[in-house]
Amino acid sequence: MTASTEKQHILITGATSGIGNQLAKDYLSENHHVYAVGRDDNALAELKSLGAETIELDLMNQEEVIEAFGKIGRVDLAICGAGMCEYLDMPNFDSAKFMKVMSVNLGTLSHAIEGVLPKLIESKGRLVGIGSASAYVPFARAEAYGSSKAAVHYLMKTLKISLAPHDVAVSLVVPGFVETPMTKQNDFPMPFIQTTKQASQAIRDGIESGHEVIEFPKKLTLPLKALGTLPDLVWQQVSEKINKK
Repeated sequence: MTASTEKQHILITGATSGIGNQLAKDYLSENHHVYAVGRDDNALAELKSLGAETIELDLMNQEEVIEAFGKIGRVDLAICGAGMCEYLDMPNFDSAKFMKVMSVNLGTLSHAIEGVLPKLIESKGRLVGIGSASAYVPFARAEAYGSSKAAVHYLMKTLKISLAPHDVAVSLVVPGFVETPMTKQNDFPMPFIQTTKQASQAIRDGIESGHEVIEFPKKLTLPLKALGTLPDLVWQQVSEKINKK
């Protein structure tokens, strides 16, 4: 897929780390106008040197988000990539950790949507949310992260319906494992892990093609989707065998 030659105004949250950072750099290299949103001063400084319009912002602060996004200009594409992951270790259910993950992953997304949606309605643009292949099937220790991403999936699919009359397109990104600071904490095998460059390419190609669901890599996401369609009893037995290994 070749890059679009039409210059777009693109807002990216989570632009100072991982996939969001790579997306910001790649879109800048294609001469798009990028609003890079994040909290890492060094990463923001690097993006600014590359031509980005940087916004240092705590996305958990609704009022600050609404105010900051209200000041920016045109937005044709908004990619909401901010998020976090922490695992739970049973039998101790840490409700504080659970709520932290849920709050960050859903709070940053919902505040960003509220702030940028008027711009997207005006431009008839596209809203992109980042889900996870972990939402397809239940995995032990991923109770918080998987639940938050399942909620993201539902939200984005619902917004696709409710924003259609306003001519705002919606895409859900469903990545497998990607080499990011967030996945460095993982102490288990991560099959078919992708680089951030591979992830960025897959996302940009999917957006350029107008895909409503952007899944990658297929050799991981397709089997997980298939497993997710199994009856609960069957999947429970599969999960138990996986967890014992």
